[in-house]
Amino acid sequence: MKFDSILQAVILDLILGLVLIFILNLRFVRPLQELQQSSEKIAAGHLDQSINIHRKDELGALADNLVIMRDAVKEKVESLQFEVNQHQKTKNYIDNIINSMPSALFSLDRESNIVLWNYKAEKLYGIKSSQAVSKPLDKVIPKMKPFMDNISKTIQTGDPYYFPKQVTVTSQGLVYEDITAYPLIADNIEGAVIRVDDITEHVRMEEMVVQSEKMLSIGGLAAGMAHEINNPLAGMMQNAQVVLSRIQGEIPASVEAAEAVGITMDQIRAFMETRGIVRQLELIHEAGVRASQIVQNMLSFSRKDFSGKVRQDISILLDQTIELAQSDYDLKKRYDFKKIKIIREYHPDTPQVLCEVSKIQQVFFNILKNSAEAMQEFQSLKDPVFFLRVKQKKDLVCIEIEDNGPGMTEDTRKRIFEPFFTTKPVGKGTGLGLSVSYFIITDNHNGEINIVSEPGKGAKFIIHLPIV
Repeated sequence: MKFDSILQAVILDLILGLVLIFILNLRFVRPLQELQQSSEKIAAGHLDQSINIHRKDELGALADNLVIMRDAVKEKVESLQFEVNQHQKTKNYIDNIINSMPSALFSLDRESNIVLWNYKAEKLYGIKSSQAVSKPLDKVIPKMKPFMDNISKTIQTGDPYYFPKQVTVTSQGLVYEDITAYPLIADNIEGAVIRVDDITEHVRMEEMVVQSEKMLSIGGLAAGMAHEINNPLAGMMQNAQVVLSRIQGEIPASVEAAEAVGITMDQIRAFMETRGIVRQLELIHEAGVRASQIVQNMLSFSRKDFSGKVRQDISILLDQTIELAQSDYDLKKRYDFKKIKIIREYHPDTPQVLCEVSKIQQVFFNILKNSAEAMQEFQSLKDPVFFLRVKQKKDLVCIEIEDNGPGMTEDTRKRIFEPFFTTKPVGKGTGLGLSVSYFIITDNHNGEINIVSEPGKGAKFIIHLPIV
């Protein structure tokens, strides 16, 4: 009996222990495990983790404090994230402003290493930002080496430096740049910002204005000279004609004068013919006529056209331009334009065109001049030739000016009418002649101008002008 009582007591103790363990696990261990798991998830960044412990004892207070801490951390993280987003938006906005600038901008630290490199700098120098940042400026852009001492002074003293109109020779021609170094002065940051402005177009426009003013002055001078030449030229021609008429005609006064000195007019004429004096007088008169025509062409070319568009025979205008080109000094000093053979193919029934005479003549002159220069430089060409064609094509007049010069490549042909594009050496051409011609034909006269050319096969300029 005693053994049974002991066994029952042991079993009861075991049961009570198990119940106690179960109660402890249910009331304390499991909630603590849930708190531990929740705190680990919160620590891992899961700030939306729920804590489902609702008690009024110390464990409940611990759970409530954990909830308060979670919410506080969540609010702080959201606030920080908002600030980060705002800073990122501001940075993106500033980057957008910097990259939208028409100037190349790059900032340097105190050792002149590149910190910032904008989009224009990438485009101007062909170097990506990732390839430039953290590298010395003079290593990335070797042509900046002469300015590095002054840039260092800018960083040290805070005084800006300006390097205007710096010239660089490239495959596309001369490039002009303004370079300015500004110190960084905010928040005690030592460094500098370099701004580079490509002023090539501005410089070329200035040159074009100067050239235009020069041409206006030359035009006025040419007109004045032509008027001054006209008077003695007319007197020379008139006197030569008078001499010829007195020698060749039976003028009573001439007959009387001859008889007074004991000679006849036939003897005088025989002497003049034998010595070639009559022929020389005829040559003087013919040269005067040619000189007069040149003067008239000069006046026509230099005169401002106030009358607007008039009906004009394009064939006559083309021939007048040829005569003007043959007497042009700038052409003649390089070679003799008169040695170029001219083959004309003018259709006789071509109608007149409504045009501004001086401007169309300028177009013809520019084309002839460029083609003549190209043929002169084509050393293998022995017999330069111009083929001039004028004909009607439906409601248009078609003008073709073709040469047998060196021709041009496809790339040159595509760019031939671009402003400032030239294949001539530096200092020997502005690249404006054909672009101005294109503007005159297309904008001023609603026409078309094209070019057909291949290397070694000459060039053909084709112009279409509306009849009406």
